[in-house]
Parts: sequence; structure tokens; C-alpha cells
Amino acid sequence: MDFLSKFFFNSRFRDEENEMNYIVKGYPLTTSPVIPDILKYQVEYQRMNGDKDTPILALALAHEGSDLVEPESLEVVRRGMQYWFKEYPELAKYFEKELPRNLLAVSFTHQNFRMGKESCHDFKLANGHKEAENSFYTYRKLSECVQCVYYNENGVEYPAGACFYPTPYGKPKFLESNDALLLFATCCQVAYPLEDRMKSYNFVTYKKYGRYCATAGRSMMVTCDTSDGIPRHWEYKHRAKKFERVLCYECCEDYFKYKWEEPKKDTPALVAPAITDGGSVQVPAATNGSEAEPGSQADSTESLIEGFEKIEMSSEEAETKIDAKLVD
Repeated sequence: MDFLSKFFFNSRFRDEENEMNYIVKGYPLTTSPVIPDILKYQVEYQRMNGDKDTPILALALAHEGSDLVEPESLEVVRRGMQYWFKEYPELAKYFEKELPRNLLAVSFTHQNFRMGKESCHDFKLANGHKEAENSFYTYRKLSECVQCVYYNENGVEYPAGACFYPTPYGKPKFLESNDALLLFATCCQVAYPLEDRMKSYNFVTYKKYGRYCATAGRSMMVTCDTSDGIPRHWEYKHRAKKFERVLCYECCEDYFKYKWEEPKKDTPALVAPAITDGGSVQVPAATNGSEAEPGSQADSTESLIEGFEKIEMSSEEAETKIDAKLVD
């Protein structure tokens, strides 16, 4: 291997290792979206409607005929979005065939959110809901391909949707990781307006729900579908390339202490942090709209989960176990 080839090989290896470290350890939360370089080629922005003429899908496109991104990465988002929009035939139809190589970004919303007119990072409340005074949006990349958007109101972090950027040629693809991260971006939901999670569609149907976990430092999907009745994080181990259910003391304690209370109408909104140019910030800790009852139940919860092991699952098992609630 000559010097130049070795240089590029080492450079690519460093890029892959750096991105994998961020994927595993987590990217910072920001008050403005991180804009990938490839979007400098954008010349067109399209929105597509779901029900009630509400745009719930958006596409950023380069000039027609451009060939800028890895076909395998396009296939990851194609499969994910075809499944996500399966109850919207017109939208699902777009993802039935191979996606164009000039596609730079795909954005989708969760229930009661819509895509704005400005860009693929412009998310708004929908269906008659209005942003509260001093509410704000935050953003977190899960990888270089996936960035989640959160609406923050009264101390609750609501996933509003996410953006997927197909991998540009020459960059690390991490196909398995991005496939899993796109799945988590669709599944880690906290319904807006806040609802009793035990009566939610996802919990009643699939025994799972989304919540912000301070221990993990991000929104997680918690699954309760194991025979022992113990809730666990549903995670993907990126280096080992396998799904696992992992015990979390915080989420376990929250599950057993959870008590639904109607949100207080007069709860003051949190003050939004100063907007930065994609820089990381310390934002107020998000909650989930429930209150832990006082008492010594923490000790009993801790003793309850002692001795339970993590549960590993293959990708095939994961795909049969998980299902996402589609946006209305």
C-alpha cells in the first residue's frame, strides 16, 4: 500500500471510529438543528400530506439526475418509511420503488405535528394545537444519518419527528446501526398532548412506551412484554450488531411508581435557552408528566430487579416484536 492509499485508509478508519463513538456514547442536545454538508446541494423542498391536509412527510432534493448518496443508505430509509406510512397508501406508495439518488433528506412527524414550510428541520404543532408561550424545540443526532426533533413544553420533551440523511458517497454507512436508529426514532414516542401511558395505544397493544430517561440521557423505548413483567430498555448494541433488552433502575422505578395525573393548566412553561448555531446546551431535565409517589418503594424496586439478566434478541426477532403507532 503506497503512502497516499495508506493515508486515505487511515483517515476513513478514524472517521468510522469517531462516528461509532458518538453513536454509542450519544451526541449532544442542541437548540438548533445540525445541518449536514450535503444539504448545500438542495434545490427543492417538497411536503406531502397525510390526513386533513396536514404535511407529515418532507423531502429535500438536489438537481434531478444528481447522484450524491449511497444506494444502500437510501434503501434503509425506503424500508423504514414504507413501514412507517403503511396506513397512508399515497405516502407508502412513494417508498415502494427505489428512491432517487438526488434525495438528500427525508423528514417525518409524530402524531399532532406537521412539517413547516421552511426546511426539512421545520416542525410545527398540528391539528389545532398551538405552541405554548416559552415552549421550544431541541435536536439530537443519533448518528450522522438520523437527527431527532423534540418539542419542549412544561418540562416534558415530546418527540416531534426526525430527519434521515442518506450517507454521501465515501462516508461511513453503518447500515445496521442506522436501520436500528431509524426504528427507534419512530418508536420512542411520548404522545402530545400528554396522555396516560397505561391507556396509550402502544402500551395497550404492544406493551411498550417512550419516555425520557435521565440515566441514559435521551428518549428511550421501554418494553414490558417479557414474561417476568420487568420493564427494560429496548436497545441496539452497535458494535455487536444485535438488539438487547437492558434493565434500567430509573425506568423500572418509574414504571412501578407511575401514577397518571392530569397536567395542570397553570403550570408555567420553562424558559427556552438561548439559540446557538448548533452548539450543545444544558436544557432543563425533561419529565414525563407523572409523579413518583413518596415512600420506600425505591428499595423494593431495586430488590425486585436484582438478579434479572439482560435479554438479547436477534434482528429478526426484533422486527417481529416491534411495531410503531402510525401518525394520524
